[in-house]
Amino acid sequence: MDTYLDFRPGRWALLVLPHGRHADLLVAAARLAQRGPLMILDGGNRCNAYTLARATGGRPDLLQRISLARAFTCYQMAALLEDTPADDRPLFLLDFLATFYDEAVSVQERRRLLDGCLVQLRRLSRTGRVAVSVCPPAVPGPENLGLLEALRSAAGQVWQPDPPLPAPQPWRLF
Repeated sequence: MDTYLDFRPGRWALLVLPHGRHADLLVAAARLAQRGPLMILDGGNRCNAYTLARATGGRPDLLQRISLARAFTCYQMAALLEDTPADDRPLFLLDFLATFYDEAVSVQERRRLLDGCLVQLRRLSRTGRVAVSVCPPAVPGPENLGLLEALRSAAGQVWQPDPPLPAPQPWRLF
C-alpha cells in the first residue's frame, strides 16, 4: 500500500478494492505496526485475525500495537469515528461503506451519517494517516453509487487497481 499511496497526515486516501483484496491492507497494517501503534475500524467484517497474525510473524508485541473495532451498522461506524481520538496513529477503515449499503436504513439517513463521517475523516486526517477502503456495492443502485461518489469526491487521494484481465478463451476450431 505504501507503494501506491501518499500515506501522510493532511489528506486521507480512498482505496476502491474488489471483494477479497482486504488482506493486502492487513499486511500493510502489520508492516506499520512495526513502527508503532495503529487502529483498524472494520465495517465489513474483513479483518481476518489469522491473516493479521501471520503478517506480523505471530509476534505478540506487534499484535498488541493494533487496536481493532468493528461496526455492524452505519450508526455504529459513525459513532466509532466520532469516538476515535485525533492523534498520529495510522487509521485503517476496512470496507467502510459496507454498513452504509444497508437498505433497511433510508437513503437520506445513510447520506446524513456519511456526511458526518466525512467531517470526522477530515478531523482525523489532520494529524494522522488515514486510509479508507471500500468495495463497490453488490447492488449498484443510484443511491449506493452516490455514496461511493461522495467518498471519491472528499478523498485526498483515490487508488483503484486495474481490473484483472479476462482469462483467455480456448480456440474453437469447429
